[in-house]
Amino acid sequence: MSLFQKLKEWASRLIQRNSQLFFREVLRFYKIYLFFFRKSKNTELRSLLVQKRVGVKHLFNTYSHPNRTVWTTMFVPSEILFAMGLYPFCLEIGAALFAGLGQSTLGLIEAESQGVSTDICTFHRAAIGHAYRNVFPKNILQVATTTLCDNNTKTAKLCECLTGKDTMLIDIPYEEDEYSVKYLAKQLEELVSQLEKATGRKMRQDALERALEYANKTREKILEVNELRKDPLCPLKGSNALGFMFPTYLLIGSELALEFYSNLADELREKIAERKAKSSGISATDQVRILWLELKPYFNVDFLENLEEKEGIKIAFEETNYVYWDRLDPKKPYESLARKHIVNTYNGPLERRIEVTKMLAREYNVDGIVVFSSWGCRRNNAAVPTIKRELNKIGYPFLSLDGDCIDDKNYMPGQFSTRIEGFLEMIRGRKASIPQHETCSVS
Repeated sequence: MSLFQKLKEWASRLIQRNSQLFFREVLRFYKIYLFFFRKSKNTELRSLLVQKRVGVKHLFNTYSHPNRTVWTTMFVPSEILFAMGLYPFCLEIGAALFAGLGQSTLGLIEAESQGVSTDICTFHRAAIGHAYRNVFPKNILQVATTTLCDNNTKTAKLCECLTGKDTMLIDIPYEEDEYSVKYLAKQLEELVSQLEKATGRKMRQDALERALEYANKTREKILEVNELRKDPLCPLKGSNALGFMFPTYLLIGSELALEFYSNLADELREKIAERKAKSSGISATDQVRILWLELKPYFNVDFLENLEEKEGIKIAFEETNYVYWDRLDPKKPYESLARKHIVNTYNGPLERRIEVTKMLAREYNVDGIVVFSSWGCRRNNAAVPTIKRELNKIGYPFLSLDGDCIDDKNYMPGQFSTRIEGFLEMIRGRKASIPQHETCSVS
């Protein structure tokens, strides 16, 4: 038996005996590792190590402070939690992180053995399975929103049976109007009351204002990064940027998110200036530029890296990194947070998402659009034909890749390669035959 196999068996036994202790100690070790290797020259962008460091620091806090950890679903306002000194642990992001550790199969098998339907999103199935396995940090409360899909609330309520902790559900209105803002703001105030009751901690106005200021400064830095990415010389890869939901949505309102995006903006500006000084000759016409919709596989596969490094593709931007919200008003915290969540691109009418996609395609000067259609995601998959039709009308080639973000058993590299090669061949043929200032309809 190899040393690696022995270590793997030892880790498995330790997880079974005390999973919380195991992950806390692993995170502690990784924090030390990142500290000593934070200036490694092997990393293309130093700021990506900063992302890992702030992420590990936050996860370490969730495992170390069960009386301050709150399980959440995507788009729960982390600003409120950080203002109260609490640590959000997003169930979907947890599923993605464990997929990267090669733990998805264990979670999915456990969920199936507990009677969880196999036709729902694997983010939620895996999260439920990991909750049954007791590998997520202990928590004091669950909070879920209705944004994206109804699996959020169902998963949180099921976890309530496992943890014995209360669940707070936040209903995000569909329409953007003053009544909806007031309706949601009242729910957010009620959330604070529930958190105060469950944790014994009080919301301080100055702490809430500080969290919103952190969020606003982070937003400004994200906008800087997004603007820098319009430059063809920007070195940030889309395969990395598709992992930014952690700092953008889970860590928003904390100093950690601001630290990462400040480092990233500064480094991208520096790298672009260096490349321009070297007159590398890279221009927009040298690249096939892609706008990426939805997410990516979070288990260990390299198809995106190969796409960018070997196929000459530039994932110019991703819809998940679009800043759809305005500055938050620290003097009207609940109203401004409510408005932020109502205008979410994934909330409300599909027309909103289509218009945002068209705008991003123009601003990032893309040659085509790819959507990663994860099996089980009815919200996205039902929308794909309409999105494709509307983008084809204005001349953008569109490819829908069917796959899975969490379950590596549903990864078919041969099919991916064949479809991508055909898509790229079409785009390159168009670029060779059509002047850059022209567009044409795609059937």
